[in-house]
Amino acid sequence: MITALLLVPIIGSLFLVPMNESTTENKTKMKNIAITTSLINLFLSIILWLNFDSSSTQYQFVYEFHQLNFFDFNLGVDGISLYFVLLTTFITPIALISNYTNIDNNAPTKYFLISFLLLETLQILTFVALDLLLFYIFFESVLPILFVIIIVYGSGTNKVRSALLLFLYTLLGSLPMLLSILSIQSIVGSTDFLYLSLLDISLDSQKIL
Repeated sequence: MITALLLVPIIGSLFLVPMNESTTENKTKMKNIAITTSLINLFLSIILWLNFDSSSTQYQFVYEFHQLNFFDFNLGVDGISLYFVLLTTFITPIALISNYTNIDNNAPTKYFLISFLLLETLQILTFVALDLLLFYIFFESVLPILFVIIIVYGSGTNKVRSALLLFLYTLLGSLPMLLSILSIQSIVGSTDFLYLSLLDISLDSQKIL
């Protein structure tokens, strides 16, 4: 289920890449593809929610990829991240529908739609990552796309300044978090959620981190 949620927006983006937006009909078709893709993901997330066992405290729908020698790629959802996934898949089609008529006045429509679909995948990855370092990487990977969207498709004379402030404040604000994650990695030897939950880290250390 999680793999499907991640792949559907990417597949939708790949359908948009070769399309030509020289005509109004093609632009409408591209918008419909993007909205349909996001609605499919919303439907999948609802199925995920319906099949979620709320009586369990364990991570569910876990996907593990151990082919890399230097890193474990683990994904899953718990009772908190599940609703963030639902929120992401709910907001994405609303964002696309609300911009259905006004994105033609700016830059190419295709890249706007692709950006939003990729944002959906990256946001879901942020919420389903079962590793602190993966969480940080996916969280920060959203910033370049948002930066481009604001500059290219934003309105007003201060859109460049707005994009720069968003990028700098979010990046600089998260650097202490990265330092904490690296500290955990150096002390414990792992940033995996499941492994860290089994450790007895002192309260004072937790406050500092």
